[in-house]
Amino acid sequence: MRLRSLFLIGAVLLALMSLGSAAGLFWMSLQLQSQTTSLSESIERVHSAERLAHTLSMLQVVQEFASIKASDKGPHVSVDEARRRVSEQLEQVEQYTDTVQEKALIANARSQVEAYLHAPAQTRLSRLIGAVDAAEAVSSSSIERALAVRDEAARVSDATRFIGGLFAMGCVMVVTLVLVATRTRLYLPLLSIRQALAAFKSGRRVSRLAQVGVLELRELATEFNDMAETLVSQDARHVQFLAGVAHDLRTPLNTLKLSAQVLLRAPEPPSPEKLRGALVRISTQLDRLDRMVGDLLEQTRIEAGNLELRLEEGDLREFVTDVVELHRPSSQQHRIELTVPDMPVVVRGDPTRLTQVLTNLLNNAIKYSPRGGCVRVLLAQSQEEVMLSVSDEGVGVPPGEYERIFEPFRRSSGSSAEIPGVGLGLSVSRRIVRAHGGDIEVESQVGAGSTFRVRLPLRSPRA
Repeated sequence: MRLRSLFLIGAVLLALMSLGSAAGLFWMSLQLQSQTTSLSESIERVHSAERLAHTLSMLQVVQEFASIKASDKGPHVSVDEARRRVSEQLEQVEQYTDTVQEKALIANARSQVEAYLHAPAQTRLSRLIGAVDAAEAVSSSSIERALAVRDEAARVSDATRFIGGLFAMGCVMVVTLVLVATRTRLYLPLLSIRQALAAFKSGRRVSRLAQVGVLELRELATEFNDMAETLVSQDARHVQFLAGVAHDLRTPLNTLKLSAQVLLRAPEPPSPEKLRGALVRISTQLDRLDRMVGDLLEQTRIEAGNLELRLEEGDLREFVTDVVELHRPSSQQHRIELTVPDMPVVVRGDPTRLTQVLTNLLNNAIKYSPRGGCVRVLLAQSQEEVMLSVSDEGVGVPPGEYERIFEPFRRSSGSSAEIPGVGLGLSVSRRIVRAHGGDIEVESQVGAGSTFRVRLPLRSPRA
């Protein structure tokens, strides 16, 4: 899981919980509002029914009093006012009626009140009792409904508290899960990375990271482990390189020392022939030391980014021919064959650097062909590039090491320990050729020899 996905999931869960809480609270508020309205209407209906019963009783008293004090002009005005109030209160009771049962009770109350209002004086009292009973029935029904609404409101309130508690627990659980996931997937892996870096910095090169946590941290752990392996491998190669340099330096130095001691300890001055042979051996070893030191300095410049090219146009055939002719006397066991085109092969490059590349390839061809054989140098040109190849009949390179031998301080596993070299020639050569816009490739067969091909573009990069 990626880091962004982890935060996204946490944000989505919190958003869903928030939306759920908001929706639940909204629904609960609507329910409470509806129950409150119903309760208020029930209370108002109870009050209206009670006022109706009270007004009916007062109407009876007023009518009795009016019948006693009546004049020829008709009943007292208070009777009409009382009748009007009875009608208004009936309408108020009907205003808060919405169920079938309540409508039936209100209809009965209206019929009883109307019967009382139109009843003759001798039956008015009995009609009053029926009207008051009908009003009391409406009041009782309203009270029962109010109690039911109150109970329902209490249940809604309890449900609100319960659901609110569930939402609160859910939010706490989501936050806890996010914190636990963050600790497990982020904090602990980051802590292990810091500890591994500190351990690696202190010199514990075996320190590695476990691939745990989000995808980005696992990728970081993989990169760190690869980097650690590369550094350990480089350290091992450096140790091997130092051992190889010490060995390769000791060989020519011992030869120089032995030649000098032979000359110094001779009882008589050596003959010109012996003196010349000793000087030839000394010169050969000095050339070997010079090449080794040159390769080391060249690699140092390349690694520091100080590889400079002095480009000029020239016929590559001349460079190749000069280098080949220079190497012909270097070994009596090898035969060097040169094939070049009849037409000039003009390239823009650094003659010194290209000569260095061909010199390294020829030296390797001779060095890694200890039994002698033929070394073939071929220069060819196509419409797109120039190809220079050097083939030998030496020990060869295993297929899995075609790229490995171009790394600094790397040598083929098939090479013998007696073959001198520190493994820098091919690395330096590839960097030089690539600086010219080309590349080097190898084709080999173990025990049958190798072919190194240098490919250069017809238009090399300008300085």
